[in-house]
Amino acid sequence: MAKRYLDKLPLQVALDQLHEEFKNFRAETEIIAVDEAAGRITAQAVKANRSAPDFYASAMDGIAVRAKETADASSRNPVLLKKGVQAVAVDTGNPIPEGFNAVIKIEEVNEVDEDYYKIEKSVAVWNHVRSIGESVVKGNLILTVGHKIRDFDLGALLEAGITEVEVYKKPVVTIIPTGDELVKPVKELQKGELVEFNSTMVKSALRKWGAEVKITDIIVDNKKLIKKEFKKAIKESQLVIILSGSSAGRKDFTRDILKSEGRILFHGVNIMPGKPILAAKVANKPVIALPGYPISALLDNYLFVRELVYLMQGQKAAEFDQQQVEVKRKINSDIGLEEFLRVNLIAKNDDQELLTAVPLKRGSSAMESMVKADAILRISENKEGLAPGDKAPAILLKSKAEIKKDLLLIGSHDLSLDLIRNEIAKRGLDFRLKLQTVGSMAGLTALRRGESHLAGAHLLDIESGEYNISYLKRFFKNKKMALINLVEREQGFYLKKGNPKNIKSIADLKNNDLNFVNRQRGAGTRVLLDYLLKKEGIDSSQINGYNKEEFTHIAAAAAVGRGSADAALGIRAAAAVIGVDFLTVAEERYDLIVEAAMLEDHRIKYLIKILRDKKVREEIKNLGGYRTTDSGSLKILDL
Repeated sequence: MAKRYLDKLPLQVALDQLHEEFKNFRAETEIIAVDEAAGRITAQAVKANRSAPDFYASAMDGIAVRAKETADASSRNPVLLKKGVQAVAVDTGNPIPEGFNAVIKIEEVNEVDEDYYKIEKSVAVWNHVRSIGESVVKGNLILTVGHKIRDFDLGALLEAGITEVEVYKKPVVTIIPTGDELVKPVKELQKGELVEFNSTMVKSALRKWGAEVKITDIIVDNKKLIKKEFKKAIKESQLVIILSGSSAGRKDFTRDILKSEGRILFHGVNIMPGKPILAAKVANKPVIALPGYPISALLDNYLFVRELVYLMQGQKAAEFDQQQVEVKRKINSDIGLEEFLRVNLIAKNDDQELLTAVPLKRGSSAMESMVKADAILRISENKEGLAPGDKAPAILLKSKAEIKKDLLLIGSHDLSLDLIRNEIAKRGLDFRLKLQTVGSMAGLTALRRGESHLAGAHLLDIESGEYNISYLKRFFKNKKMALINLVEREQGFYLKKGNPKNIKSIADLKNNDLNFVNRQRGAGTRVLLDYLLKKEGIDSSQINGYNKEEFTHIAAAAAVGRGSADAALGIRAAAAVIGVDFLTVAEERYDLIVEAAMLEDHRIKYLIKILRDKKVREEIKNLGGYRTTDSGSLKILDL
């Protein structure tokens, strides 16, 4: 069996090896005008060419005097100073006339007549006088080598008589995207095509770190063509990134090319995602082959490429902003691999310093989970996951203060929630609504564990026909809970355009030629389906695809739209988005569930206010299949 990776190094060992190999590798330098130097890195130490100020200067508007001539001045014994002889008018920044050694600010000076000033207070030598070199002294070190020049550094340099500065040139990085299935971003994709966006993500980060970036055309999986493009790039760049080809599939040629052109440093690191990274040295320059999965490429770019780009500019990359966080559920992880897991973070109140981490969707291609994440949780390679109450470091993607302001809602998927999230943002409120769509039952479980502020649920009690209340009695005994109605909504079947299988009722799902797609266990829609099947006396084993699961209404509708399934159960609004037919089978209630004490929270109050807004209600109705008569209504339950 072929060996997939040459190495599987621990993360720190791989980083140390990369640093050791390129510790003296630097970009070339150039001399540029100071007014163009903001954000650039100094290649030489910078010393002041002159002192500033280089004369004694007045720090106030007033009069320059000889301090000893004011020694006896008081309100009872004012002193008269002759203009032009004992006192000279000065403005802030003016040189102090020769022979004078103090300034009295204008507010403390009385003008007797055109010849004399009267003062009623003595002043000390050098009162309100700026010394020579008070701001900067000639010959003093202003900036060290490897300093990133800031806006206020420009002022200090110019004041010190420096108009040009030697900086590192921006490292030139070439990115080579490869893959038969990849195309540039377009509105419509052909079957089997994937948008190549990794290079854009990587480029954006590289530019933020100070690099100049070039992206080649997408190269098909052809060893000869990839090698030709690589040889051109290594001549023109200080660093080359190949996307992807770092794995060991039959069309992954990168390893062979780099081995023939230079030396492979390591291939494979014990992290997840990002394990297949490959690092090489060709023509004394670094080459990194990043994995094709987007999250893997993104993580490896931050862990490895970032270090190289800063190193080339004589800098050490800043430490990540890490905080200890706590988990309240069991999180499985493979021992021997350091896992980087996307999470939301939550504080139930302002006093809670130790944030709770709530895992988002795993998987190297789950880009939406990256957009939603507040942090990246690090699970050590010597741990087989985390247990409830365990603490672990998390790399923050936004500030702790911002995270603590947000509301986190976990539960069932509904399109109106995206509309409400956007409404909160439009109104410029001091919080954001974050969503995790995992199903109604999982939402209630998360709320009970203290992992969210709210849960979203539409769970039908098959005995009473009532929504949510019986489940709350089970989940939240002896607690006071509140139900905030979100919407009443239509549930029904998503069907292919024209309904070719002629589905008219739940009984038609028994057709052996029909492929169904279901929602995940614990989803309210699945509970409804089971209720409808039981009502009709249909066993789930009679439904082809009953165990095939999707996690959102949109995903279920899309499965029907692209022909992977003939039918699925979900809400009407998703059918309108995807463009499939819809057959109504029920109307259901969707509630937001919170602990009753949270009703005093200003964020919950504003959320209720938005739900009661007539304009917002109308916008929700326009999504299709919604009734908003009760939106924002409250029901308090003492369980």
